[in-house]
Amino acid sequence: MLRTRVLVAAIGLPLLALVIALPEPVFAAAISLLLAAAAAEMFIAAAGTRPLWQPLGAAAAAAFVALWMRQAAEGFPLWTLLPLPAIALYGLLRPGPGPRRLREAWWLGAVAYVGVLGAHWLLLRGEPEGQRWLIVLLGVTIATDTGAYAVGKWLGRHPLAPRISPGKTREGAIGGFLAGAVAGVGLLLALDLDSEAVTIAAIALLLPIAAQAGDLLESALKRRIGVKDSSGLLPGHGGLLDRMDSQLLAGPLLYWILQWL
Repeated sequence: MLRTRVLVAAIGLPLLALVIALPEPVFAAAISLLLAAAAAEMFIAAAGTRPLWQPLGAAAAAAFVALWMRQAAEGFPLWTLLPLPAIALYGLLRPGPGPRRLREAWWLGAVAYVGVLGAHWLLLRGEPEGQRWLIVLLGVTIATDTGAYAVGKWLGRHPLAPRISPGKTREGAIGGFLAGAVAGVGLLLALDLDSEAVTIAAIALLLPIAAQAGDLLESALKRRIGVKDSSGLLPGHGGLLDRMDSQLLAGPLLYWILQWL
């Protein structure tokens, strides 16, 4: 299992670097397709069926939201869209009978969760030094995930959220936070990003927390659906959502930190 995970990561990380290096229009198209596939993956896992129009509908809607947000970045108050994922996720995760058979709810949830949050990656790329900020996003989230996994395996004794993800521990969460914070400061300095001290502090302290919260959020969705992985697309890793869950929360947070600070 570990060898498979390492092999997939060894292939996936250079591909990510290549995508980040692409010209902005090509990057936007590639990310939109990725978000479309992830939204369809979530819907298929939740609905328990695969009629052609349903996954294609979810995919098209996610791509539309991503592209629309990118085009509207100059004039539309994008912060007004942020409640949409929160409302959708609350509806899917609230206590009570599961919405597994309510396909429309999961369709809308997939669009809001994956489309609206993931579209911030496009907005982040459109920022000055956008490619470097994307590297910071990936570096912090990968360091957080790796630190949490390594420290959790080594020292983990106390469960973090046993009802959501039994394998995660408090020790692992602390290790992930420290690794992500160090990576954030190190990347900002190494990439020579001209940031105020308050921006550096916000990124180092908040991005690792957002990354782990995104991981827990996706675990809660999978538990609600009743699956271990969002799909089996990436051997040893699960599905697309299992690999982008941390970035789905950390990406918007980084974007709005840059806007507000």
